Amino acid sequence: MNKCVLFAVSLLNLTACAGQQSIETSGLTRAQIADVQISLVNDQGRCSLISSAEPARALDMKWPCRFSEDRKQKVRVEHFRQAEVIMVERSEPLAVPSTDCETDLQAIRQFRGRLEVAPVTRVAACGPGYWDQKTLVWQFDW
Repeated sequence: MNKCVLFAVSLLNLTACAGQQSIETSGLTRAQIADVQISLVNDQGRCSLISSAEPARALDMKWPCRFSEDRKQKVRVEHFRQAEVIMVERSEPLAVPSTDCETDLQAIRQFRGRLEVAPVTRVAACGPGYWDQKTLVWQFDW
């Protein structure tokens, strides 16, 4: 086999391997909110929330999803009016030639001893992002 062809095939294999990432483990999928352990899991192509305190709950977005991160790249937990709030997000690039994305955001709060899930919001921005606090709390009744 020609050395140039062998080199090109090797580069293609390396590029393919470098581009592969396990969907199951990409992003931040485990968190703690008000002493409750929660995880995001793939439930037949849907993003679902499981916790140590409540039954599994399907979220309104496809898998893969992740928790939003803070500036230190840890799960972001916002403290607001005696509640802890986190965001689940999923971002997908739009078709070429667009360079934008559709991102689904769904806030979860631990409030008065239970987890509550806000409706999903779709934004035209590419995640992961550091979302404004209002984005995390606006859909809940306070």
